[in-house]
Amino acid sequence: MLPVIVKLLLRRALLAVPLVLAVVTITFFFIRLAPGDPAAIMAGDAPTPEFLAQIRSEYGFDRPVWAQFLTFLGKAVTGDFGTSLYTKQPVFAVILERFPATVLMTGTAMIVASLIGILVGVASAKRAGSRVDTLISAASLVGYSVPGFWVGQLLILLFAVSLNWLPVGGMEAARASYRGWRHIQDVAWHMVLPVATLSVFLLTMIARFTRAAMIDALDQDYVLVAEAKGASHTRILWHHAFRNASVTTITVIGLEFGAVLAGAVVVEIVFSWPGLGRLFYDAIYRRDFPLLTGAFMFSSFIVIAVNMASDVACTLLDPRIRR
Repeated sequence: MLPVIVKLLLRRALLAVPLVLAVVTITFFFIRLAPGDPAAIMAGDAPTPEFLAQIRSEYGFDRPVWAQFLTFLGKAVTGDFGTSLYTKQPVFAVILERFPATVLMTGTAMIVASLIGILVGVASAKRAGSRVDTLISAASLVGYSVPGFWVGQLLILLFAVSLNWLPVGGMEAARASYRGWRHIQDVAWHMVLPVATLSVFLLTMIARFTRAAMIDALDQDYVLVAEAKGASHTRILWHHAFRNASVTTITVIGLEFGAVLAGAVVVEIVFSWPGLGRLFYDAIYRRDFPLLTGAFMFSSFIVIAVNMASDVACTLLDPRIRR
């Protein structure tokens, strides 16, 4: 088993190298096609030509773009993504400072969406063709179609503005400084709306694919054999059918993690969540080339790592993949 997993990870890692290189290349050159001069943004109002030339020389903006790219790649291989133009701190340090907040929100959203989506999908497949199944399918279609920023704003208007039950945004109370368990409660309270917003899309995707996989699994011969042996309906549903359908569910979760991370950008902006999404927005607004390129590169690594983990999980669950 272990050699198979090691071979799988090595194969995925080798395939990930050109993918990351393509992401970095496209990001590096496309950012520089955007209008505006980062040196002028850094210099402030009415800078002198000499001062602008000094900034361009200091940060290498006066060199050809391809030369800047080769310099960036050479440093990135050693883990040096450069220095943020705005904060004057190492890019990797800025990313690691914001990353825990994004992990907390996206990780919680994925756990919530996975659990609810699996339960809803199994319940829908169990009652395939019924009114309950039709209602769940329609709700899943609506949840898949609505944009995240719209859902977030509706939740803010309802639960934060009208009912005043939950905070509008942020990660913790601005006018209080809590410690210990009270701090955990405060952060959890601020997470409710952004996690709910981010969970909608992933939940509906998991529910739809789990339903389809479960319906297919329940029609297989091994289910008929289990029924003939007198196995309980619950055991047939979860031990036999879902065990085979779970490969599809795990694959969807892994593939959709990139979409969740992209959706986190919008959700973090709507709810002022201090994570990587907000960092992306600020870097684009400030034309912070090193920070934006490093953030894209770091996010690519995370998405690839999650997909590799889902591949390993599918290999452990389905013996046919190990061949």
